Amino acid sequence: VSGHLEPWHKLDNKVVFVTGASSGLGRDLCLDLAKAGCRIIAAARRLDRLHSLCHQINTLYGTVRAVAVELDVSADASTINKSVQKAWDAFGHIDTLINNAGIRGIIKIIFILANYFSIFSKLPNSSIVAGQ
Repeated sequence: VSGHLEPWHKLDNKVVFVTGASSGLGRDLCLDLAKAGCRIIAAARRLDRLHSLCHQINTLYGTVRAVAVELDVSADASTINKSVQKAWDAFGHIDTLINNAGIRGIIKIIFILANYFSIFSKLPNSSIVAGQ
């Protein structure tokens, strides 16, 4: 089992952008990644829940290890771009995106995904992990 956990021990100071971080799997991922030494950019629509999560992480570790960024993945490209810029500015770079945010209802999915991924594809040397 310890061999399977080994990669988690090599995540110190990696900056991970987690969408859908305000509850459920996204929230749990943020907590686990912070425990593994990552710096967290927690993104979602519910800013109050993000602030609570980031406060919990930062208090637990006694340093700013998590920041909240309001992000609605169904927003227009300009709005998403502003959120990504805030995320980038928080720690100076982003190593990995965990794309956990869900979208429901009747939406123009092709337009949204085209805008969303075109913005994140501009991140240099980053890893994108798709969820949901």
